[in-house]
Amino acid sequence: MFRKRNWILGASVVGAALCASGYIEAQSGTDAATVSVRWTQVERVSDTVPTTQILAHRFTLRTDPRHDALFRALKNLHTNDTRLQFWFSVTRCALPELKEPTATQTFWDFHCMDDLVADYYANTTGRHHINMGTIPRWMFKVPPVDVPSDPGATFYQYTDGTRGDLLRDPSGRQFAEYQVRLYEWYTRGGFTDELGKYHRSGHHYKIEYWDVLNEPDFENRITVEQYTKIYDAVTTAIHKIDPSVQFFAPEVSGAEIPWAKYFLNPKNHAAGSLPIAYFSFHNYVNAPNDPSTWHAKFFTDPISGPTDGVSAAGMVERIKEVKRIRDELSPKTKVIVDEMGTFDIVKPGEEACRANEPYKAFHPLYWNANGANWAVNFIIAERQGLPLISMSQMDGYETQCPSISMFDPDTQQPNAHYWALYLINENFGPGDKLATTDASTHDVVSQAAITHSGRKILLVNTTDKAVDVDLAGAYKPAALRVEVVDEKSGEEAPRHETINGQKVTLAPFAVAVVSE
Repeated sequence: MFRKRNWILGASVVGAALCASGYIEAQSGTDAATVSVRWTQVERVSDTVPTTQILAHRFTLRTDPRHDALFRALKNLHTNDTRLQFWFSVTRCALPELKEPTATQTFWDFHCMDDLVADYYANTTGRHHINMGTIPRWMFKVPPVDVPSDPGATFYQYTDGTRGDLLRDPSGRQFAEYQVRLYEWYTRGGFTDELGKYHRSGHHYKIEYWDVLNEPDFENRITVEQYTKIYDAVTTAIHKIDPSVQFFAPEVSGAEIPWAKYFLNPKNHAAGSLPIAYFSFHNYVNAPNDPSTWHAKFFTDPISGPTDGVSAAGMVERIKEVKRIRDELSPKTKVIVDEMGTFDIVKPGEEACRANEPYKAFHPLYWNANGANWAVNFIIAERQGLPLISMSQMDGYETQCPSISMFDPDTQQPNAHYWALYLINENFGPGDKLATTDASTHDVVSQAAITHSGRKILLVNTTDKAVDVDLAGAYKPAALRVEVVDEKSGEEAPRHETINGQKVTLAPFAVAVVSE
């Protein structure tokens, strides 16, 4: 990734690292990193939407005391293409048909899902992106399990023992019929069940994007060959009732290269199947709970294995390889990353999503580093022409991927991870003209853009040290406005500063926007 124009992140350190004061301020001296911009040289026009996702979790239950604060934070983000995911691990909120229908009775129950869908639409705007991709366990040839009665209970055991070769209907048609009923419930006012009985919902939501499963190789041990049959069945069935909806697939994390080689090949799809509009994948990179490791782990480490989560440097290579395969097999397909995050491992060997760690277990600076990683990946997505990159995730807590949360459950306030997305979404987006941007160090990642509201530079400190940045090559001497997310801003909105000069100091893992 980033050469000196930020395409290759390296390990060089800016000359004289300053004490981390948490402030952005004018600086004197000559040791600063330099960022220069050729404003008249536009490299591309961005079409990248910065966004996020919210999951069906305990906090999204209307009875939970954190519900209102969480949705208020979501509403205040103003993101487009916001994703709503019903993940299998909070099982009662993820599946409206937990029991297999009999010859005389069906067991549909949308109560938990309906509340969340209503709250999601009430607190988001623009296009909507839905994932209801959990396959009911009874569609596999496996023993049933007792699902906890608590709708907010974590229950990873729900998918235990499931495999693609154990599906009762490997053609995917049974699951496709189930997906159609979900889609009709939320968009067509109701559906006819397996026994011919009509269930009225009264819902007529507009869904622009629909995912087909979620990380199927992980959740149900489904192979790409098995998945492709399911994808064709689902998309063909839903397209018949709504030709306008677009599908995101295959929603894998780490398997994107081998899956792209098979899934993007039209020869592997059923005759008459829809063209693949979007190839979607996820990325999560692990690091220990130690700030001194985060520069390497989150930003500069090379790819360690073909299916591992990767640093920002590795992400460039992953995207380029997926695009190369796309260009060869399915040139009109768009590539997106609709889950992007970092994992902070408090106890060695602990599985990140199942970690039973309280929010306070994570180093306070971690939430800044998490936001900085996403900010750098946003720049990568813009430069690589990805139309969407999504931050994971609004809600996380013990046993539910706690280290990717954008929300502090103890204070019920958004954290620095959230505010990094807020800052970027308020300042950048599709239509921005990306100007050629050069930096003298790999520790500061930057991108200048001519936006609808003026010329701006996004700056990211990828280190756990303060870094001086000289902007003399970007702006003429004048008062500059700076918005920053850093240690000092904490769980508050980005700080606004005015500097009289052309040098700023970025605190460790700070994300800043500079404008005239």
